Amino acid sequence: MDLIQSAKSISVMKTPIKTLIACCLIGSFSPAFAASTVDLTVKGLIVPSACTPSLSASTVDVGRVSVKDLNLDTRTQLTPATLQLGIDCESATLFAMQTTDNRADSGAHGEYGIGKTIPGERIGGYYMSLDNGVADGAAVTPIFSLDGTTWGTMDPDDGWSTTIMVSIRDPGAARVPVPAKNTQMALSVKPFILAAKNVTINEDTPIDGSATIEVKYL
Repeated sequence: MDLIQSAKSISVMKTPIKTLIACCLIGSFSPAFAASTVDLTVKGLIVPSACTPSLSASTVDVGRVSVKDLNLDTRTQLTPATLQLGIDCESATLFAMQTTDNRADSGAHGEYGIGKTIPGERIGGYYMSLDNGVADGAAVTPIFSLDGTTWGTMDPDDGWSTTIMVSIRDPGAARVPVPAKNTQMALSVKPFILAAKNVTINEDTPIDGSATIEVKYL
């Protein structure tokens, strides 16, 4: 009787052991599960001061341009204008400036649009560039960036396109933005009309360019 009970006891004990081994084997072959969560970071910067951009004139008027005065095969450069661009901040602030072409449908890479002819052809455009910077009484030079992190030198003849941000630096220091309270820079506007052979003008056609300059805080 004891032998029978012992045999039953052994038989009963074998079952959970087999089950445990099977569970361990199944666990070892289970695929690794990817994390079921993802993190979102919201970041930015609240600055204690505000900056206001201004222009010495809000309009560049090229006057009346006769089709007969246009170059047939090359662009006709119209009279350029130089405005004073000011950035006035409540206190010394790190800033950059970026433009938006409000006539982008008639513009091209690096060229701001001035509208289209009645048939829908580009009329021409204008370039903008910066020079002669003064910030808080000291000379500064413009620098440009595509991402707001890496900055390069911006020469007086380099065009200011909508794809870049422009800031200021100390001419004798590294190419990094410096804070300023009051900044003045010369803004050159150079308009042109495309080759007459590519422009159909049989009636009065307005030259209609518009751009917005926005201050961004660094």
